[in-house]
Amino acid sequence: MQRKQTLLPLLAAFLLSSCATLGILSDAQYEFDQGLALFNRGSYEEAIPRFQRATEIEPNFGRAYLYLGRSYVSLKRWRQALTPLRTAYRLSPEDTKREALDFLIDALFAVALDDSKTGNFGSSIGHFREILELQPTSGRGRSEMVKALIAHGGNSLSRGDVSQAVSAYTEAVKLSPNSFDAVFGLAQAFFRNGEFYRALQTAQDAMRLDPANREAESLLRDLQKR
Repeated sequence: MQRKQTLLPLLAAFLLSSCATLGILSDAQYEFDQGLALFNRGSYEEAIPRFQRATEIEPNFGRAYLYLGRSYVSLKRWRQALTPLRTAYRLSPEDTKREALDFLIDALFAVALDDSKTGNFGSSIGHFREILELQPTSGRGRSEMVKALIAHGGNSLSRGDVSQAVSAYTEAVKLSPNSFDAVFGLAQAFFRNGEFYRALQTAQDAMRLDPANREAESLLRDLQKR
């Protein structure tokens, strides 16, 4: 009898807790469904608060994060799309991760390219690194990152930040050993840094990649005189 009396309050508490959980999930699903209806009509701006509310009610609601990110993507608000899409990718089960990944990669490319255009190379390179972590075989990700690193190296040289230029060009050469711009840029950075032997070796590598390049030939002659 005493055991029954003890179990009854526990059972009641469990049922109350289960009902509360179901209520939370139901509320989150309602907000998501409302948002999805708006999304499917192309009303992305109106859908955003619904998806946000769904994620606030249920922080592990992966589909709500996905469609929140997709709404921002549809509005070309790429930066705002990143956080929900990263969360959607993290929360997605293995069999549906691809959908979240595709939208996340698109948003990362858009933000990274925009950062490169505006000269924010550190941020751009960081986003390209994230792309390559998510998709190590991405040829476009590797190619665009090399371009950003070369631009970062050139910008650093023009500002007199030679060590930063060496670092950027070195990473570019590792990613793309046959890129003349990366190799020649590294040779220039070594030269400016007073590392004449390394500059000579790297300038020779640049000449092998583009034997007719006059800038590389001129740098090589200067180095050979030292």
